[in-house]
Amino acid sequence: MSLEKFEKSPREIFHPEIQKDLLVLEEQEGSVNFKFGVLYAKDGQLTDDEMFSNETGSESFQRFLHLLGDTITLKGWTGYRGGLDTKNDTTGTCSIYTVYQGHEIMFHVSTMLPYSRENKQQVERKRHIGNDIVTIVFQEGEESSPAFKPSMIRSHFTHIFALVRYNKQNDSYRLKIFSEESVPLFGPPLPSPPVFTNHQEFRDFVLVKLINGEKATLETPTFSQKRQRTLDMLIRSLYQDLMPDLHKNMLNRRSFSDVLPESPKSTRKKEEARQAEFVRLGQALKLKTTVKGDTPATLATTSFCKKEPWESQSFCSNFPHEVVCADSWGQSLLVSPDAGILLIDDGQPSVQVFDKTLQIKQMHVLEALDLLIARTDKGKDSRLLVFRLSAVQKDIETKQMIRSKYDCRENKLERTKGASSFLGKLETAE
Repeated sequence: MSLEKFEKSPREIFHPEIQKDLLVLEEQEGSVNFKFGVLYAKDGQLTDDEMFSNETGSESFQRFLHLLGDTITLKGWTGYRGGLDTKNDTTGTCSIYTVYQGHEIMFHVSTMLPYSRENKQQVERKRHIGNDIVTIVFQEGEESSPAFKPSMIRSHFTHIFALVRYNKQNDSYRLKIFSEESVPLFGPPLPSPPVFTNHQEFRDFVLVKLINGEKATLETPTFSQKRQRTLDMLIRSLYQDLMPDLHKNMLNRRSFSDVLPESPKSTRKKEEARQAEFVRLGQALKLKTTVKGDTPATLATTSFCKKEPWESQSFCSNFPHEVVCADSWGQSLLVSPDAGILLIDDGQPSVQVFDKTLQIKQMHVLEALDLLIARTDKGKDSRLLVFRLSAVQKDIETKQMIRSKYDCRENKLERTKGASSFLGKLETAE
């Protein structure tokens, strides 16, 4: 084998300290820790300048922050800081922080970031929240108040908004999720209706949703290409720092064995000792992380055995078609594959609702309004259709007909030709 080929082949790094470096690399680039924006909006505020100019929040907003995490003092903070200043209080004196399932989360709270009476745009606040991939918008007011729209916030970086409203009458939270078109779908799906009376369950749901949302956003072309280049550069730098030159390879083995107490002389025992040192250092790092609180000690019982209320339900383990879109309907699932529209119930044979002449690209079931909204075809030929769920249910029960594209002419909405989306990426249930 030539020296050139040998240099290009995989080579083992013998230094156990690489585990520390890889752990730091994972925390920085591996979606381990997160920073989320939290923006307080008063009732009737329709611009980001108004929202960012709120000097303080309401009592219900403070309770929401307390639900999200703990209030920490930034000066001298040694945990994950999420880009906040922990030395000179230039980004405020306090913030909201929590650890969830091994993930450190720092919240950039608008009312806790520096406020300027002279600067109406509140640039310092926008500098942090505007550069967060995910932002929670806590909006005061009743449901009849003007609704929040992502276009109200001027940011090219934020891809996901979680709109939270608090209802004092029944002590519940309502949640809506907005995401940019390029973001892949991510779970858990919102319940119908998206109202939470159990506050701890709401907290768990929100944190999981936001973590998954940021991870999904990082898969978009805008982020994935940059992250890949950065990760490649960091790994190369790590390799160059820890990998000795080829002609020093054996010297590196000997120098490592020198640090082991009473290093065995045989090659086999040296290798066993080297591996034992790797394990020892790895276990020490794991113990340090667990003691610090970053990794839940009861992970085996809380994550794998506990069934979450939003956990997905399996309807069919061997569905033979590729699914274009779907939505839940009661305890069933309405699915649009290439074979038409099917209704799937757990353990029951699928029922044909529409034949394959009707190609549905997007659907939304509104049970409270007895409506099924669907978008057909694509491009300039796309249309929006509206059906009464009760009428569809009647056809299924009586087995009178399986509707085709030509049976749905009266269900077309006027002036919707060429529609590319009827709800954008708004995930909600009214």
